[in-house]
Amino acid sequence: MILPTKHIAEHETILGVGAAVLSHLSRPRTISELWDRLRDDRTVGTYERFILALDLLYILGAIRFVDGLLRKNRR
Repeated sequence: MILPTKHIAEHETILGVGAAVLSHLSRPRTISELWDRLRDDRTVGTYERFILALDLLYILGAIRFVDGLLRKNRR
């Protein structure tokens, strides 16, 4: 369930969770602060999905972790 398909909607995928995460990273945030903002978001669902989305975004180079803060990568 990383990418949407014909039978899996975008909001049900890890990529959809990643989009929700990126929308809340307008400024650098700690992981705890970001989770507190997203824990009630139905797209995110569980903490496990949240962490998987962070992993995916990091692997894709969309975010970076510097001095204890998550930041959008501006490339």
